[in-house]
Amino acid sequence: MHAAQGGWLPVRAALHPTGLYIASREIAPDELQDAFMQETVARVAAPERIAQVARAGVGIAAGAAPAGLVFHVARCGSTLVTQMLKQHGNLVVYAEPLPFNELLLPPHAWPRRELVAAIRSLGAAFALHAGRPFVLKFTSWNTLFCDLVAEAFPSSPWILCIRDPVEVGVSLVDRPPGWLGLVDAGRQAASPEEKVAHVLGTFCESAARLDAGRGRLVRYESLPGSVWDIVAPHFSLTVDAAGRQRMAEIARIQSKSPLGKRAEFVADAAAKQSVASASLRRAIDALARPKLALLEKIHAGASR
Repeated sequence: MHAAQGGWLPVRAALHPTGLYIASREIAPDELQDAFMQETVARVAAPERIAQVARAGVGIAAGAAPAGLVFHVARCGSTLVTQMLKQHGNLVVYAEPLPFNELLLPPHAWPRRELVAAIRSLGAAFALHAGRPFVLKFTSWNTLFCDLVAEAFPSSPWILCIRDPVEVGVSLVDRPPGWLGLVDAGRQAASPEEKVAHVLGTFCESAARLDAGRGRLVRYESLPGSVWDIVAPHFSLTVDAAGRQRMAEIARIQSKSPLGKRAEFVADAAAKQSVASASLRRAIDALARPKLALLEKIHAGASR
């Protein structure tokens, strides 16, 4: 591990007519061991400051580009991916940072060109905080706007974590996330199963707009080995034997366990398949699986 470093961690962001405002707290990069960045922010007491980037200067002073971007379709193993990447000895991982949510939340306050520039400036603030290679993992609904993120960081490779839509769908129907209405606006009359299937299809449709040459699909069933076999090389990260061992050990723990209360991982794919309703399977087959198949076809062609 690195020795603790100083630095101001961006914790909030807002776009105003005059520019981009970023609130930061003095939290060292090595504190970011919680499953999600906001859990660290809540856990670590720290002074806060607010800085402004004038609108005319947004996007001009770009910092180091992220070593990788992590998109996902929710409940698909992406937290495991980032918790494993945190075991790398020379990497900072920001898991679902709130400031990017605040810039990407529609309706967008600025036109596309300026919004992309603001995302780039926010990335520069994270680069300054990291002081070494870093990875950004986005919230699942951010995948709707993954093209904006990819445009802001044109040299950064990306991955999309995916899982059998039936298994994801079971989880989303059972525990609907707060962002479900954001993605599924205009389909209030649909059943919960149709809403979830539509959301998953929309995620795949959005990811299909990206340059497949820059991306990799990371399947749930390929974890944990795909982190050192696919993700790390794609992000130009070298994983030695000791690093691989640390990653393998963390993979045996429930990735969303609170610090100090870690529970053993229990596989649940078979259980989810067994409880999936016929209505969910029909909705997935109609609204999600065709778009996932198209996305997989695009990536299969790009890998030849």
